[in-house]
Amino acid sequence: MNNDQIFKDRARVLDEDLAGRASTAGADALLAEIVALERVPARRRLLPSRRKMAGRALLGLAAAAAVAVIGPAMQSDSTISVAPQPSTSASAAAEPTARQILLAAAVAVEKAPASGDYWRTAIVARWMLTDPTRSYVLEGRRSLETWLAKRPDLQYWRIRQDLGVKPATPQDEAAWRAAGAPTSWRYPKDMKTDQLFSVPFKPLRAAAGERTAERLHGTWKGSAGDLAGDSMTWKEVRAIPGEPGKLRSYLEERIGRLEPAGSGMDVEEARAHILLRECVGLISGLPASPEVRASAYRILASLPGIRAEGEMTDPLGRRGQTLGYQEETEPGLFTRVQLVVDPSTGLLLAEVRTNTTELANGRQAELRLSTSFQAIGWTDDRPELPTHRN
Repeated sequence: MNNDQIFKDRARVLDEDLAGRASTAGADALLAEIVALERVPARRRLLPSRRKMAGRALLGLAAAAAVAVIGPAMQSDSTISVAPQPSTSASAAAEPTARQILLAAAVAVEKAPASGDYWRTAIVARWMLTDPTRSYVLEGRRSLETWLAKRPDLQYWRIRQDLGVKPATPQDEAAWRAAGAPTSWRYPKDMKTDQLFSVPFKPLRAAAGERTAERLHGTWKGSAGDLAGDSMTWKEVRAIPGEPGKLRSYLEERIGRLEPAGSGMDVEEARAHILLRECVGLISGLPASPEVRASAYRILASLPGIRAEGEMTDPLGRRGQTLGYQEETEPGLFTRVQLVVDPSTGLLLAEVRTNTTELANGRQAELRLSTSFQAIGWTDDRPELPTHRN
C-alpha cells in the first residue's frame, strides 16, 4: 500500500460524511497504518483534523434483559464461521484506539457481498444468575440458529437447544454441593431482580435439552428483523441509507418516535444511547447492505464513551479487539458492556454484559450475559432440521 493510498483511505474513514467505498489490501493493513499515522505528531499530518463531536457521555438505557432474544445479523454469499485473525506486528506494537478499530472494521465490512436465499445467524448465548436463594451463581447456555428466507417460497426457521445449567465457578460448585447438588431450580415470581439480568419463569435444568426447530410464521413472514422497536420488511431494510450522515439522520428520526420513559435518564441522554445500540444492531442484526453496516461503524467511531480495552478472548475462546462502555440500567446501577470485534473482517465476535451482585453471604459476584456469533451471513444452503419440530 503506497502512501497516497494510505492517506486517501485514512482521510475517507476519518470523515463520517463521506460515502465513497475504499479499496484496500485489507483492514489489518489499514488498521496498522492508521495506528502508525496516529502516532505521528499533529504538525506532520497532511490530513483534515478530527471534527469535535459534541454530545453527552453515553450512559445507558435500561438493557433488554431477555436471555433468548437474539436478532439476525449480516455477512456474505456463503455463511462465514466467525474466527479470530492473526494479530499484525504493528497492532501488537501499538494498541489501537476504539476509533481506529471501528474505522478499520468499517473498511473491511464494506467489501462483504449481500446476496443469498437465507440470512442465517448461529449464536451461543451464555447467561449467569444466582440460584433462587442467592447462595451461588449458575451459568446456562443455549444455541440458536435463525434462518430468514429472502425468497417468499422458502420457510423461516429457528433452531434452538438448551445446553444445560451448571455452577459458574469452583466456589459456586462448592456452595451448590453444600445445598444438596440440585439438578433443577424453580424461581419464585416475587424474587427480587437486583442486578440480575432476568429471572426465569420456567424451572432451570442441569441437563441439556433436545435440539428443536420452530417454523416462524405470522408476523415473521416477510420480516427481516427489528430496528428501533419496529419490524422491518426486506424492502424497508434495502431502503436504509448507506451514507453515514444520512444514516445518522434516519436513525435519529426513528429514535425520536420512541418514548424512553422509565430509564431514569435525561431524554436526550437516553436517545444518544439508543443510537449507539441501534448501530450495534445494524452491525450484528439486520441484513442491511455492507455500506449501511460500514456507516454504522463510522457513527460508533464518532461517539464518546466507547474505549478500547485491548485484545480479549471471547466466551468461545476466540481473540478479538475489545471495545467497552457502560449502560445505566437503573438510576445509579450500571452494566459494563464489551464488544469483541475482528477488525480484519468487520465482524462482531461477541457482546458481553457484566453486572455485579451480592449473594446471601455478602460475597460480591459477577454476572455475565453474552452472545457469541458462531456464523453470520447469506447462504444458499438449507437448514439441517432436527427430527423434533414445532
